[in-house]
Amino acid sequence: MTKTERMRYARAILLAQDKIALVYFRKIRAELKRVGKELSESYALNQTSLQFPDLQQKHKERVIKILNDLVFATVKVFINDKVGQKRMFTLDVANEIYALLAANVLTTSALISQNTVASATVVILKQMELSRTKPKAAEPENIAKAIAKKIGGVNAISRAMTIARTETHKAANTTQYTKAEWAAQESGLKVEVEWIATNDGRVRDDHRHADGQKRPIGQPFNVGGEAMRYPSDPRASASNTINCRCVLGYDTIDE
Repeated sequence: MTKTERMRYARAILLAQDKIALVYFRKIRAELKRVGKELSESYALNQTSLQFPDLQQKHKERVIKILNDLVFATVKVFINDKVGQKRMFTLDVANEIYALLAANVLTTSALISQNTVASATVVILKQMELSRTKPKAAEPENIAKAIAKKIGGVNAISRAMTIARTETHKAANTTQYTKAEWAAQESGLKVEVEWIATNDGRVRDDHRHADGQKRPIGQPFNVGGEAMRYPSDPRASASNTINCRCVLGYDTIDE
């Protein structure tokens, strides 16, 4: 692809992702507001965080449901690609993609719920420390309000958007990569994948340097010294995946 074609392709892919991410941003934000309220009310009632682990488990279960729905919606969109006039995929291939992403959903949901409760616990500690100069800060009602504000307030907007975009991006690129892998296996053709960065003011230096890297399918890209199969590879570090907007290109290699 030419530079213009690559950017046009990247924009189309990201636009499709953003449409999905916006839907699930709203669902995730609503969940953060809900759990913020639950943690707040629990502390106001019990004046302790002993009930937080139970709330964390329920929060995790709801996040799993949201992220599983996000995965299904994303794969449904990105699996409908075609090579020429032949539809690429069968139900078995779709199920393979879902299976690849299922473990990521469980891991991510656990981390999200852990971070939520950890943030609430930090709020309690900060309020206790603040009470040295402002005694009312340690009152249960004020701690409860601070928990609700921290978990479900303005912070929930950026956090929900980060989660929605990152997980949609991960599901989309996993689908794209599996499509290329499947095409190579089924056709016997040599398939090449390409890392395509957006190259705007927000792109990470390591991702900008990875832009244009091409690899035979199965060989990882070198992204800042980390081996990655594709953008937002679930096996990669958070520093290379959170809020990533790079996309995966793929084509056959002429011999």
